[in-house]
Amino acid sequence: MALMDNKLRVALIGCGDIGQRLTDELPSERYSFLGLRRNLPEVSDGPIDWVQADYLKPETLGVLKEYRPDYILVTLKPTEYTELGYQQGYEQGARNIAAALHGLSPKRIFYVSSTRVYAESGGAWVTEDSPLAQQGYAALSLIAAEQTMLRAVAPLTIVRFAGIYDGRAQFYLNRIKQGVWSSPEPEVYTNRIHRDDCAGFLAHLINLSENGKTLAPVYNGSDGAPATRYEIERHLAARAGFKPPETVLPASTLHDHKRVANPRLVASGYQLKFSSYRDGYQ
Repeated sequence: MALMDNKLRVALIGCGDIGQRLTDELPSERYSFLGLRRNLPEVSDGPIDWVQADYLKPETLGVLKEYRPDYILVTLKPTEYTELGYQQGYEQGARNIAAALHGLSPKRIFYVSSTRVYAESGGAWVTEDSPLAQQGYAALSLIAAEQTMLRAVAPLTIVRFAGIYDGRAQFYLNRIKQGVWSSPEPEVYTNRIHRDDCAGFLAHLINLSENGKTLAPVYNGSDGAPATRYEIERHLAARAGFKPPETVLPASTLHDHKRVANPRLVASGYQLKFSSYRDGYQ
């Protein structure tokens, strides 16, 4: 691993889609990138120097001390979608990473979390200051991982992303093709942010940090334009040439939902590439 002393070094821990997209947002003439992940990509022709490292195996994270990153992006995921899987992926992962970062002095660490951490379940608006959940194993593991990182490393900024999408709308189109439609009542709000805006916003925050600007401890990474499933389905159906049924029976069970506001993202000066699903779903 060759250190580029004339460049700012960015370590991407758990480097998946967001980490790789971030490298497209930061100029390679100024930044070098170290990608740490459990399984290395089969093809590697971009700016990332890849290292096989697993944040669930602390002995593999020693490369961070050699690299001496200026910025660190941490993205975790559950080992499986069960209570144990969330505890392993998020809680244990955060503890291992916090220990591995001991003694390092990065300019800033960015930890990717989720708007799932908020307690609201009845469709009201939430901001970064809204109460956090007190039940639900996924939310509790996400919160525990945030707290571990906050206690152990500094300076730290948490970015809680809403539903991340890539513009293909496969979830909704598959439902429509199968004849599954949402009813207008009760309203069930969904929140999202395009993958390109995930990377764009993180790059924006790094640029702000480099320019000496003060960052908030937590940001909601959302486009700030919640929409109901009913609204989205009708929009996509019209574009794709599907005819919705005249009536749809209301759902038999109520869904937890919220509307995610993004006041700090807006205040930071970031300009969304996709301001709502209408722009993002191609």
